[in-house]
Amino acid sequence: MNTMSVEDEENNKVLSERLLGNDGEELYNNLNIGDNYHHSLDHNNHMNDDDDDNEIGEIVIDSGPGGNNNNNNNIGGGGPFFGQQHQQQNNNNNNNNNTQTPQQPEYRDTPFAIAFLIHILLVFFFAVVWGFSALRQPQDDNDGSNNAGTGDGDDDSNSSSNSNVSLSGLLWLCSLTCVVSIGISAVSLQVMMNHSEILIQSSLIGSCCFMVLMIILFFIDGVITVGICWCLLLLMTVLYTRSVWNRIPFAAANLRTALSAIQTNGGICILAYGISCVAMIWTMIWSLALIGISFKESSCVGGVCKPHMNIISIIFLILSFYWTTQVLQNILHVTVSGVVGTWWFDPQDALSVFSPSIVDSFRRSTTYSFGSICMGSLLVAIIQTMEAMARSARQNNTGGILLCIIECILRLISRIAVYFNRWAYCYVGLYGFDYISSGKKAMELFQARGWTTIITDNLIHRSLSLVSIVIGALSGVIGMLLAKVTGWTTTIFGSSSSSSDGIVFFVCFLIGVSMAFILMSVVLSAVDTVIVAFAEAPAEFNTHHPALYNNMIEKWKLVFPDECGF
Repeated sequence: MNTMSVEDEENNKVLSERLLGNDGEELYNNLNIGDNYHHSLDHNNHMNDDDDDNEIGEIVIDSGPGGNNNNNNNIGGGGPFFGQQHQQQNNNNNNNNNTQTPQQPEYRDTPFAIAFLIHILLVFFFAVVWGFSALRQPQDDNDGSNNAGTGDGDDDSNSSSNSNVSLSGLLWLCSLTCVVSIGISAVSLQVMMNHSEILIQSSLIGSCCFMVLMIILFFIDGVITVGICWCLLLLMTVLYTRSVWNRIPFAAANLRTALSAIQTNGGICILAYGISCVAMIWTMIWSLALIGISFKESSCVGGVCKPHMNIISIIFLILSFYWTTQVLQNILHVTVSGVVGTWWFDPQDALSVFSPSIVDSFRRSTTYSFGSICMGSLLVAIIQTMEAMARSARQNNTGGILLCIIECILRLISRIAVYFNRWAYCYVGLYGFDYISSGKKAMELFQARGWTTIITDNLIHRSLSLVSIVIGALSGVIGMLLAKVTGWTTTIFGSSSSSSDGIVFFVCFLIGVSMAFILMSVVLSAVDTVIVAFAEAPAEFNTHHPALYNNMIEKWKLVFPDECGF
């Protein structure tokens, strides 16, 4: 058996103190650790590899600072994704030592990843082989009548030129609106960081003010019935605002911590916009596949083809759209969870805009954890597909009240599944467990902590939704002003009028809301991860971010003095 040097022995003693608090030195002196005590203060420390047995078994100390512990906290750790192999937990409530063992990097739920990739290849096949063929089908455009109507080739040329200019103007307008909305969103993050409580309060008050305005407009227009319905909604909103007002400090503390992690690793926002571009490209490919399948299955009579699809093709395409959309959203969610986890447990790898944690987390999301992402996404996609089919049947006046009830039940199940996925994918990003294990462990963690009420709080979601709408409105106003100043309104629509200004505002509003929602989804994922990490490892948070830790402890004790457990 190899004998440890004096320096190694001193390092072991220091690690024992860090891991177990004040009792660490006493434990080290009383126990014969032997050669199986692996230690590493950082990635450059060494590890003894002897296989000799000892009386107390193997104790593994994780790499990085995640092993720090307070004597009154149930501690988790960062898992293999943060350079840690094991985590030591100390629960003084029952005096038992619980060990959370993160999974080594390996491919999880692989069959679902394979099924997803096969389905993607099928959609690409339908889009390329059938879709382009359908687009090349001759169209009944009555070209001769169009030429006859003009009577002049130059007029046709001018018309084509005007069309090109219109598209060019619209493209420039949309591009500038995207830039403006992204800039406003970036500024809003800083505002939320410094005034999170005011933001949440404003969102609640703003919702009530908006409803009052709508009620006044409805009564002025004489739509009394709708106005009365909005009065009932206003009453419920006021009651809700009153009931949750005291929880605002709690939500603001969570939001501030999440924003701190995002601002430190700002590259994750760029990744979010990149994934959104992929989603747009996928939508175009999916649409091309839809056209291809509908024309492939069309019936032609007398040279006229009528697009048609059987029920299997419809179900496949709807499921494909929902599944892929969910996968892209959850890839971003898992990536954000991994980045926040690194910032939480091992911050030296998450201290820059384009930190290594972003690349590593994204790589894990698209490799090792990709199967788990596909599995949970498929579950939600199946439910959403069934809901869409029930809604379509109800709109066709078939099934009556029964289909209405089924649709409501499916919508409820869908929300439950999405809610489950929120927390499950936080665990996937943090620890690399498979989908089922992640969901179970997340729910067990909250139940053990007594946080089942805490995690149902949705103040931040409501606030960020209002922020997105405000950003969309500002983008719409700026886009409309740009179009009027530059003359794009006349270029695009041929004339400037109130209706054309309204269309420009609406288009720019949609672009602004879309860009804002992308960024806010990153914030929401970070907030969820903060709650999971705070439940699992508050001591590590205190070690690396003491100011934020003290703020969260203070606010949580203020709002949930009994439930928070601190």
